[in-house]
Amino acid sequence: MNVEEFKNRLDTNGLGKYFDKLNPILRNTIRLYQKTTDEKDIAIGQTKIGGKPDLPNEITWITETNIVETTEKKFLIFNSKKEETITKPLFFIAQINLTETSPFDKENLLPKTGLLYFFYSAEQEAWGFDYKDKNKFKLIYWNGDIPNLKRTEFPNDLPDYSCFKPCSVDIKSEVSLPSYGHEVYEDFADGEDDKFWEEVYNDGNLNKLLGYSDNIQNEMELELECELVTNGLYCGDPSGYNDPRAKALEPNAKNWRLLLQIDSNEENEMMWGDCGRLYFWIKKDDLLNKQFDNSWFSLQCS
Repeated sequence: MNVEEFKNRLDTNGLGKYFDKLNPILRNTIRLYQKTTDEKDIAIGQTKIGGKPDLPNEITWITETNIVETTEKKFLIFNSKKEETITKPLFFIAQINLTETSPFDKENLLPKTGLLYFFYSAEQEAWGFDYKDKNKFKLIYWNGDIPNLKRTEFPNDLPDYSCFKPCSVDIKSEVSLPSYGHEVYEDFADGEDDKFWEEVYNDGNLNKLLGYSDNIQNEMELELECELVTNGLYCGDPSGYNDPRAKALEPNAKNWRLLLQIDSNEENEMMWGDCGRLYFWIKKDDLLNKQFDNSWFSLQCS
């Protein structure tokens, strides 16, 4: 949906009077409309969701490393404890060919060339509110020549339910608005908000780059979770938000931007919790400077 289509939908549903208020906060988003496609019919290095990643030789399948404490029985009475390192493969979510998406990046936020690879915990063990989970997702930026890529097979120890079906994508530039909890919708009269979300801004399955996040639970734009968690505060309960350091960090929340959103969908047989969505976040300056290691992750579901 572009700006003209958005305005027409408002007018058609008797909500045209709100266009002047909504228009200034519109953001460009790059929609990824997935199509179930046989893996062999997706070119090496092409933008895709699910399937097998096309990786350069210097990048092996991404794993998470955990240090666990085990107990070893030495004698009848005494036990000894030792640490054991366990590695598990992350599952592959998507690869984004930035040359393909660049014509649709109206704000020139993304690199013009290279690929972005997105991985996440095979057991979906991370929700984004604990910094200890930083090894349970991975975003990689690689800027090299496509002929150096090879299609990488799934690891033998990756569960079958984490080997998703491949989808190619149609890429389109569209407009994006904040989710329903934003203050911009406070002027809607009774019944107008339902009409807006059902008839004007209801695009179903949402896979996209940039723009606003489409939230299932709490509002994420301008909220503190990414900023607090990446500064070591736990946000799985109110403790992080009540920490004395939170007040000083609060102004930085506005710097975070949505990088990628992936929905639960039938085409890939992806399901995040209970029909949830995955979100990758990055600060705008880090995005412009290609500092993708500074990204963060969150999951929301109903």
